[in-house]
Amino acid sequence: MPTLELTQTEADNLVLTAKNAGVPKEQIENFVRYGYVPLPWQWKFHSLARLADKTDGPTKIGCGGARGPGKSHAVFAQVCLDDCQRVKGLKGLFLRQTGNAARESFEDLIGKVLAGKVNYQYNGSTNTLSFVRSGSRVLLGGFHDERDIDKYIGIEYDFIAIEELNQLLADRVNRLLGSMRTSKSDWRPRLYTSFNPGGVGHQFVKELFVLPYQNDNQKDTRFVPATYKDNRVYLNKEYVDYLENLEGNLGKAWREGNFDIFEGQYFNEWNREKHTVPPFQIPVSWKRFRAYDHGRTAPACCKWYALDYDGRVWAYKELYLTNKNVDEIASEIKRMSEGETYEYSVADPSIFAHTGFVDRNGGQTIAESFSRQGVDFYPASNRRIDGWSLLHQYLFFNQTTAPRLIYFNTCYNSIRTIPSLVHDERKPEDLDTKGEDHAADVDRYFLLSLHERKPMAPINEVQKKLQQMKEKEESFQQIINGNFYSNGTI
Repeated sequence: MPTLELTQTEADNLVLTAKNAGVPKEQIENFVRYGYVPLPWQWKFHSLARLADKTDGPTKIGCGGARGPGKSHAVFAQVCLDDCQRVKGLKGLFLRQTGNAARESFEDLIGKVLAGKVNYQYNGSTNTLSFVRSGSRVLLGGFHDERDIDKYIGIEYDFIAIEELNQLLADRVNRLLGSMRTSKSDWRPRLYTSFNPGGVGHQFVKELFVLPYQNDNQKDTRFVPATYKDNRVYLNKEYVDYLENLEGNLGKAWREGNFDIFEGQYFNEWNREKHTVPPFQIPVSWKRFRAYDHGRTAPACCKWYALDYDGRVWAYKELYLTNKNVDEIASEIKRMSEGETYEYSVADPSIFAHTGFVDRNGGQTIAESFSRQGVDFYPASNRRIDGWSLLHQYLFFNQTTAPRLIYFNTCYNSIRTIPSLVHDERKPEDLDTKGEDHAADVDRYFLLSLHERKPMAPINEVQKKLQQMKEKEESFQQIINGNFYSNGTI
């Protein structure tokens, strides 16, 4: 086998970088033996691949998030130069999105990573890569879209590697991962994957890998971010120029690997660093508000807001529930509101409509049912485009202007869903309601109420009916007690 020619200083730096990334000695020796010198970010990825050997280690390891850092090289090298050399008889699946020249695509990758470094056999007719020493093999598969994934489902694989995971829907990926299993006692099944912002699987990938990484809450997943700037040594100047001159959200997403930015994004003002803060004690003198969007099978969302002296809005609390009835939702809102006083609370106007809803106490609207439990709302305006315009304005910021709507970073569902919303293709000024828009709707209701600035008419109908029922009950009790008798008659 060829050996890698390094000066003593280069060798020392390589070992130090690898050790700092947590790479075991055996893995370092493996890569050096085959003439592969990973970039610093790639060492981190490789160390996590070895961490997957442990019973409490990750089973899904993702890398990249931007264009050009060397994602394909890292994943393919891990599979072929480490795993398939150290474990006998592995059978893995390596999937990448390809055009018509699928075979050529794989041959290019094999040439860059394996040629002249390791003893392998490649069968182009079956797209199978076999390693002579270990007997391990890799099926190389290509896909145009998620429908092509079905042909790989149901076959047992010790590992699966998928490039461009963001081009696949969650359902297809989850079904494929059902094929990731092993009978080997010295191996744990795992997924290696790379991805970029955008694509049909954008939100799924973001929630599976990116958000747990950002929230420091990774369990069975690990994510190693990297951009083209982490690979300047090997990238050609033309590709760097292409990325740096690419305009719009697509350019930002591909350069920065920012999953809060993508083509077609409705709230393209969103910036996690600018729009979220750790929780702090809300001053007593700030005015407080609530807003609510109803749902049962779809999520019900309530948010709590504070208005500071500069007119900035702070979303400081969030409730997000599914499959709960009105009583359960009201009870939770009431619990989370204890000890606070609100200027007013607004809600989705549909809860004030008579739609056949009847609660167990005879209430005819959802709003009445809430009111019985001590949670009173005013009807919010449902002017969608005006509301979205306000939300755009409040999220906007530049070098001299700070955003006017800021979320506590405990408002997880707002942070998760608002940046993922996209334009409606038929009505571009509106957002696509097929997205998870409940948290955004609540912001819209509240901002519209804040800017209407007209006296909020009390929910007269609800309060009147409750008062009338109370008076009837009191009158009936007085009759029973004889207080309404006059001259011996009622």
